[in-house]
Amino acid sequence: MKQFYYTRKEPVAPTTEGEELTFKTFQDSMNLDKVIRSIGLEDGQRLILLDDLHERYKEVPIRNKQGKVTSIKQVKDAFQSEIYLSAEDSVRFVEATT
Repeated sequence: MKQFYYTRKEPVAPTTEGEELTFKTFQDSMNLDKVIRSIGLEDGQRLILLDDLHERYKEVPIRNKQGKVTSIKQVKDAFQSEIYLSAEDSVRFVEATT
Protein backbone atom coordinates (compact mmCIF):
# COMPACT_ATOMS: atom_id res chain seq x y z
CA MET A 1 0.00 0.00 0.00
CA LYS A 2 1.55 3.26 -1.18
CA GLN A 3 0.40 6.45 0.55
CA PHE A 4 0.39 9.94 -0.96
CA TYR A 5 0.42 12.81 1.54
CA TYR A 6 -1.23 16.11 0.66
CA THR A 7 -2.35 19.32 2.34
CA ARG A 8 -6.02 20.03 3.04
CA LYS A 9 -7.28 23.45 4.18
CA GLU A 10 -10.59 23.82 6.00
CA PRO A 11 -12.23 27.18 6.81
CA VAL A 12 -12.52 28.10 10.49
CA ALA A 13 -15.84 29.67 11.43
CA PRO A 14 -15.42 33.32 12.47
CA THR A 15 -16.06 33.93 16.18
CA THR A 16 -17.16 37.54 15.74
CA GLU A 17 -19.09 39.35 13.05
CA GLY A 18 -16.86 40.95 10.44
CA GLU A 19 -13.91 38.73 11.32
CA GLU A 20 -11.84 37.64 8.33
CA LEU A 21 -12.18 34.01 7.24
CA THR A 22 -9.19 31.90 8.28
CA PHE A 23 -8.16 28.37 7.36
CA LYS A 24 -6.74 25.47 9.34
CA THR A 25 -4.23 23.23 7.52
CA PHE A 26 -4.25 19.43 7.78
CA GLN A 27 -1.81 16.83 6.46
CA ASP A 28 -3.84 13.92 4.97
CA SER A 29 -2.98 10.85 2.95
CA MET A 30 -4.65 8.54 0.45
CA ASN A 31 -3.89 5.05 -0.80
CA LEU A 32 -2.62 5.36 -4.38
CA ASP A 33 -3.86 1.82 -5.11
CA LYS A 34 -7.44 3.09 -4.66
CA VAL A 35 -7.20 5.90 -7.26
CA ILE A 36 -9.46 5.19 -10.24
CA ARG A 37 -9.37 8.59 -11.94
CA SER A 38 -7.86 12.05 -11.69
CA ILE A 39 -9.32 15.12 -13.33
CA GLY A 40 -7.34 18.31 -14.00
CA LEU A 41 -9.14 21.45 -12.86
CA GLU A 42 -8.61 25.21 -13.12
CA ASP A 43 -5.42 26.77 -11.78
CA GLY A 44 -3.58 23.43 -11.81
CA GLN A 45 -5.79 21.84 -9.17
CA ARG A 46 -6.79 18.17 -9.49
CA LEU A 47 -9.79 16.08 -8.43
CA ILE A 48 -8.99 12.51 -7.35
CA LEU A 49 -11.72 9.84 -7.36
CA LEU A 50 -11.15 6.80 -5.15
CA ASP A 51 -12.46 3.25 -5.51
CA ASP A 52 -14.02 3.19 -2.04
CA LEU A 53 -17.75 3.11 -2.67
CA HIS A 54 -19.57 3.16 0.67
CA GLU A 55 -23.11 3.62 1.90
CA ARG A 56 -24.42 6.25 4.28
CA TYR A 57 -27.79 6.53 5.92
CA LYS A 58 -29.51 9.82 6.54
CA GLU A 59 -32.77 10.67 8.19
CA VAL A 60 -35.43 12.23 5.98
CA PRO A 61 -38.62 13.65 7.49
CA ILE A 62 -41.92 12.34 6.10
CA ARG A 63 -44.57 15.07 5.97
CA ASN A 64 -48.34 14.80 5.73
CA LYS A 65 -50.55 16.96 3.48
CA GLN A 66 -50.53 19.77 6.04
CA GLY A 67 -46.72 19.84 6.03
CA LYS A 68 -46.28 18.39 9.52
CA VAL A 69 -43.55 15.82 10.11
CA THR A 70 -45.27 12.51 10.83
CA SER A 71 -42.25 10.19 10.86
CA ILE A 72 -38.57 9.88 10.00
CA LYS A 73 -37.37 7.57 7.25
CA GLN A 74 -33.83 6.17 6.94
CA VAL A 75 -32.59 6.65 3.36
CA LYS A 76 -29.52 4.83 2.07
CA ASP A 77 -27.22 6.55 -0.41
CA ALA A 78 -23.91 5.46 -1.98
CA PHE A 79 -20.86 7.72 -1.93
CA GLN A 80 -17.36 7.74 -3.37
CA SER A 81 -14.46 9.72 -1.92
CA GLU A 82 -13.41 12.82 -3.86
CA ILE A 83 -10.15 14.53 -2.95
CA TYR A 84 -9.26 18.00 -4.21
CA LEU A 85 -5.52 18.65 -4.55
CA SER A 86 -3.89 22.08 -4.66
CA ALA A 87 -1.76 22.97 -7.68
CA GLU A 88 1.44 22.12 -5.74
CA ASP A 89 0.11 18.75 -4.57
CA SER A 90 -1.24 18.07 -8.07
CA VAL A 91 2.27 18.36 -9.55
CA ARG A 92 3.62 15.98 -6.89
CA PHE A 93 0.74 13.55 -7.53
CA VAL A 94 1.42 13.40 -11.27
CA GLU A 95 5.13 12.86 -10.64
CA ALA A 96 4.40 10.07 -8.13
CA THR A 97 1.99 8.23 -10.41
CA THR A 98 3.73 8.41 -13.80
